[in-house]
Amino acid sequence: MSPARDLALIGLEVPNKLSVVLGHILPSTVPTTRLLRREQFLLGTEARVLRLLRQSAVPCVPSLLYYDPQDTLLGSAFLVRQYIHGSTLQELESQLTIEDRRELDRQLGLLMNMIGQHAANSFGTLEQVALGSGTRSWREAFLVHFESILRDSEDVFVHLPYAEIRHQVCRLSPVLDEITLPRLVICDFGRPSAVLLDPVSKQLAGIVGFDSALWGDVYMGEIFEDPSPAVLDGFASRDIDCEPDLIRQLLYACYRSIHNITIQYYRERNSAAETEARRRLTRILTKMAAIDVVETHVDV
Repeated sequence: MSPARDLALIGLEVPNKLSVVLGHILPSTVPTTRLLRREQFLLGTEARVLRLLRQSAVPCVPSLLYYDPQDTLLGSAFLVRQYIHGSTLQELESQLTIEDRRELDRQLGLLMNMIGQHAANSFGTLEQVALGSGTRSWREAFLVHFESILRDSEDVFVHLPYAEIRHQVCRLSPVLDEITLPRLVICDFGRPSAVLLDPVSKQLAGIVGFDSALWGDVYMGEIFEDPSPAVLDGFASRDIDCEPDLIRQLLYACYRSIHNITIQYYRERNSAAETEARRRLTRILTKMAAIDVVETHVDV
């Protein structure tokens, strides 16, 4: 693993009145600070996504103003993007009416659909696909991605039922072979801390946090874990209710739970968040173990 580094985000007003955010990876002065494996390319992934989405005029996405993968002055990756004014959904959620929330969910579903229209010729991280080292199999790409977070956990001695997790994920992974078109998916899409709203109108102002992007199954987006009817309506999708769909959602939810547990050992630890993630992982593994047969003939 490369030397430990921290991500710094700085917001400021520049003379032309454009608000920007500077993001860069700083060499850490704290030897114990570590990054997850996927975070090694955090700013590079964000830059690739922002370029791609602005080229196709996807709304509510900040403009990428500058990116240097190895800034000569700072000695680290450096990114400048537009700052989106607004408050997070996490802050305003209690103030939304039922109709406000329904309209927001519809807008998020529509936005997820627009993002998912971007396709590639192979599966994997944006870095891998850009370098020509992606894979033709979503199952293979997902298992590599999953193994990465498990190894992050093992590196810091997180107590998890690793053998059972690997067994269930491998056993159920054939349903992933039904996904044959690599589509752009922001895995954290819909997370309340990354959805920005106008504090007055409560309308969607923008989204941030694109570093979790992959070329994979668009339904890996967090917003599809328990989607409202309005999300599915905006996305123009059928309900996620057939067995292969549900199994894929269990696989993705299993990954998210392990990530949410593991991140507590790489950042300031939140015991309540870890406890909830562990409970969710236990429920998910129980559901996975109860599945006897995996059917792989349903159209997607």
